[in-house]
Amino acid sequence: MLSNELQHLLKKYINNSISENEFHELWETLRHEQYESEWQAAMDAILAEKKNQSFSDDLIRERKLQEIIAIIESRGDSTLQQENSETPVTTIPARRSMRIIARKMLPYAAIFVFLLLIVAVYKYKNKQVPHENVQLGFSNTIKEDNIKPGSQKALLTLADGTTITLESAANGIIAKQGGTQVLKLGNGMIRYVKDETHNQPENISYNKMSTPGGGRYQLILPDGSIIWLNAESSITYPTAFSGNERKVNITGEVYFEVVKDKSKPFKVTAGDQQIEVLGTHFNINAYQDEDHVKTSLLEGSVKVNQQILKPGEAFQNGKVSKTNVDQDVAWKNGIFNFNNQSLAQVMRQLARWYNLEVVYPSGVPRKEYGGEMGRNLTLNQVLKGLENSGIYFEREGRKLLVKSKN
Repeated sequence: MLSNELQHLLKKYINNSISENEFHELWETLRHEQYESEWQAAMDAILAEKKNQSFSDDLIRERKLQEIIAIIESRGDSTLQQENSETPVTTIPARRSMRIIARKMLPYAAIFVFLLLIVAVYKYKNKQVPHENVQLGFSNTIKEDNIKPGSQKALLTLADGTTITLESAANGIIAKQGGTQVLKLGNGMIRYVKDETHNQPENISYNKMSTPGGGRYQLILPDGSIIWLNAESSITYPTAFSGNERKVNITGEVYFEVVKDKSKPFKVTAGDQQIEVLGTHFNINAYQDEDHVKTSLLEGSVKVNQQILKPGEAFQNGKVSKTNVDQDVAWKNGIFNFNNQSLAQVMRQLARWYNLEVVYPSGVPRKEYGGEMGRNLTLNQVLKGLENSGIYFEREGRKLLVKSKN
């Protein structure tokens, strides 16, 4: 494969427009040493384009790639393989050349994110239960039929009440509203653009995008701001931003990358919080079954209920505090981050992502977890990890009974 062909595939992967066949072709070049020079040439070209701001900073996943590099280096000349996967295992030679290439690709961890399945081992922190009494593997009460992880699906409700099921809608123009066209892009994302053929005065209307349990979606608003919706979430927004502000309303959990416009502050209403920004990256967790609404800032500046946040801070319970932003946005990056999470917190995340009803027949066991797991795992794979902590599960369809082994 020539380096320019590989470069083309890498760009398509970065832009989330790569086909399944193209992805397998890219994967094969990663596995074989003979393509080392092509990889290096392609990455040199892509990194040069990065300096010219050809790619969005959203694609930088430095932390994830560092984890992958650490695994490569820790295993020396052994092999990396997908763990706990129901698909055939594919191995990658972990030779020195791979480490060189990986380090050159550090700013583009997104290229590697789905090439490896990294499952962290959960730490059981309840000292009252001896480790030897913790049973490994599935409870024999878990049914063999499986529940797959969530996927890209959402419902778009137009101003006239028309609803569009986005995962089954064809690519291209899916709706026209006044002077605005609604497009479904090749990667499934929804984008609002001005209809250049429309000569009438703009009539602003409101749309709503909502995700079900087990769904997530991406949206580009009329001003170019990019929105990620987690499962069981929604955003209501105008088809065009007019006047002196950009205002939206959300429920559930939403991540924002807001385009800067000093003349039009971006305002979000989420539960009891009023968030105002000019241009920044931030996450809002406003699920009704959580204890509080939490706004976390990754970069830029945010004003929440008249209090200013700095990067690495969050607003919750009426005050500003430090936060682990990696954990706060783990869902957007395809990860469950369970560090210092109670069993109840863990199960609420799983209930949304796998569309479950969680029941505790004998009350909620007091457990605390640590570590990370991929959100692309099946439900059984996740439950297997959790059972190591002295918990077992019984499932009746989508009802999950959670019990302690004690």
